[in-house]
Amino acid sequence: MKRFIIAISLALLLFNSCNLDRYPYSEVAADEYVKDGKSVNNLVVGMYNALYGAVYNEWAMTELRSDNARMRVNNSTSQDSKLIEQLDQFVPTTANAWIQNHWDATYVAVNRANNVLANLDVVQDEAERARYEGEARFVRAWMYFNLVRLWGPVFIITSKTGADEARQMQRSSSEDIWALVESDLRTIIDENLLPAEVSASDFGRVDTRAAKAMLAKVLISEYSTSDPEYAEALGLLEEVIVACGNPTSGAEMVPYNMVFDKENEGNAEIIFAIRYKSGNLGIGSPFTTLFAPINNGGNVAIGAPKHYNYPSDNIISAFDANPGDLRKDVCLRESYFNKTTEMIVDNVNARYCSKFIDPEMTSEWDAENDFPVIRLADVMLLAAEVRNELYGPGDEALTLLNAVRQRAGIPSYTLADLSSRYEFRQAVRKERRLELCFENQRFFDLLRWGTTVSTINSFLASEPFYAGYNYIVNPIEEWQTALPIPVSVLNINKSVAQNPGY
Repeated sequence: MKRFIIAISLALLLFNSCNLDRYPYSEVAADEYVKDGKSVNNLVVGMYNALYGAVYNEWAMTELRSDNARMRVNNSTSQDSKLIEQLDQFVPTTANAWIQNHWDATYVAVNRANNVLANLDVVQDEAERARYEGEARFVRAWMYFNLVRLWGPVFIITSKTGADEARQMQRSSSEDIWALVESDLRTIIDENLLPAEVSASDFGRVDTRAAKAMLAKVLISEYSTSDPEYAEALGLLEEVIVACGNPTSGAEMVPYNMVFDKENEGNAEIIFAIRYKSGNLGIGSPFTTLFAPINNGGNVAIGAPKHYNYPSDNIISAFDANPGDLRKDVCLRESYFNKTTEMIVDNVNARYCSKFIDPEMTSEWDAENDFPVIRLADVMLLAAEVRNELYGPGDEALTLLNAVRQRAGIPSYTLADLSSRYEFRQAVRKERRLELCFENQRFFDLLRWGTTVSTINSFLASEPFYAGYNYIVNPIEEWQTALPIPVSVLNINKSVAQNPGY
């Protein structure tokens, strides 16, 4: 089942030697290596491998900067705690190492996608060549979609760029970046570059469903409800839902706890996921070690977990407002059982993000769990949201929303409950938060809705943790929703503009 991803560990030997500097240029000397379709496929494998780095710190740029998560304690002097504090409170410095690492890793993935696109001519088989092009365009589009949402204007790199040229480059406009993202995804769909659906042996590679879902997300993030492109997104989302079986009730969907079960990978809910495999192959998931509770004595996870992505009181209250919600225990835990003392541990050190924990992990940083990027419920809730924005509450939108709620074991809505466009909008937004909790979607949703500042300021003012903080945590302003351009970039090219406020 993991035949494709196992090959990624072999690609490490090839790509670790590539000189990918912190500044976004690409001098990968692949020309003498790339001779045929097989070698281009190896470039594709290396491109997927780069996604490990791209998602490693994504939680810190998204979930930590939302109302779902916060820093665990306020009295730690460790360097990592200071980095978390900066991101948690929207006051990062331009030298924040986690921001730097996320920037670097994202551009590594962009550069590897560009390398695939630059070497397609040697692929003789037309179907293979089309697929490799589609995969590379998808990865490049996804990375730039994230870059423009997190930083705004960034550097557009679409071909090999030497260091001297790169040092003279300036940031491209957000409009140009959105256009690149949209163009790549439209090319995939219009030219049928990807298979309609990946086979089991290729699970972990992208297909047409993923491209359509990603384009729909781009369109509703880029355009307003009055634009024709926004309405176009609904058609794309509904095509994906049909391609995934067109469920109309929770009973027709994969049970929520089974969606993330490592024994049920590749299930019908998952449209695209980052694949991991344990066994000390260099491709295990890091999230058990990153998220499991500190000093848990091996009762949750072995080793010395970091206890990052700490669930907020706010998200716990949101789940508790839906009594019986089956998703809560999958997403987070407020306690764990100590097998030595045979007692429940439920203090401040017991709460943790449990969604991607592998309790059977035998080596640190080497869990089995895949990480979902696009899944069916995400698409269904987006379709319900867009349909309501365009046409107001109706049976079709309500069916999509209620199917997700039914699977969660909570009561369905009626149109009488959500009789206005506003009421339906608020219901979908609450549902997306709970359904996609800790999947790095919340911050991007807040940006798309234009509610980031108001939501975060309400969160900072109401979360008990901040009331007892060792100094006043200030409300944020709009400029703080964008991350700073890393100082290393500015050091290389002094004329590059920094984001306002930094």
